[in-house]
Amino acid sequence: MRPLLTACSVEVYKLRRSFVLWGTLLFILFVITLFLGQPNWPSFFERTAFLYASVFGLLGFGLVTSWTFGREYSDRTLKDLLVLPVSRGKIAIAKYVAIIFWCFVMMLISFAYALILGFSIGLPGFSFAIVQHYLFLILIIGALHLLLSAPLALLACISRGYLVPIGFAFTTLMLALVFGPTAIGAYLPWSVPALHLQESGVSLFPLLGTSYLLVFLIGLLGLIGTVKWLQNREQ
Repeated sequence: MRPLLTACSVEVYKLRRSFVLWGTLLFILFVITLFLGQPNWPSFFERTAFLYASVFGLLGFGLVTSWTFGREYSDRTLKDLLVLPVSRGKIAIAKYVAIIFWCFVMMLISFAYALILGFSIGLPGFSFAIVQHYLFLILIIGALHLLLSAPLALLACISRGYLVPIGFAFTTLMLALVFGPTAIGAYLPWSVPALHLQESGVSLFPLLGTSYLLVFLIGLLGLIGTVKWLQNREQ
């Protein structure tokens, strides 16, 4: 257990020093600022949640995941990493833990930033119930996207870099935007976060238990595949 905890702390520290992490956070804060001109708090939070259900989740979290795994190849540090007295499976898990930790930190920071912006211009319709509802909603959407980001780590290992997984993340965003509003969306894992956001009202094609199961399977296969790839292919 101690080697895993050590590996996790190292990966958390490495990602904290990454320009990709903070650049992604600055991009998120900038886009939230652009959508400040909403009539009330519910509309503002709804727009913020939608951004997390689409661009912030698929591209933002996807970029962080792709870079975390792909940089070891582009910086030629993977060989040094694999000779450490820590199993390759634990290294992969530690990277996932670091990604999950910092992505949730980004969500909390951006939500607090949205609150500060809303209060600064005096948006009407504030209530603690609304804040609680949308905070939990954004965290759930973020968790779904973190599961969907797992295959990007495997793609980064297979392609030995981060360009292919980033391209895949962009492709899934386009697929989600095109097929999400159709009946296919409920069976397209990358559409599930946005459809989950719409479950409270206007979703024409409500989600099924199968929809969430597909997201979970995508995440599980991505994690297992990455661990197995590092264990069996990298010598």
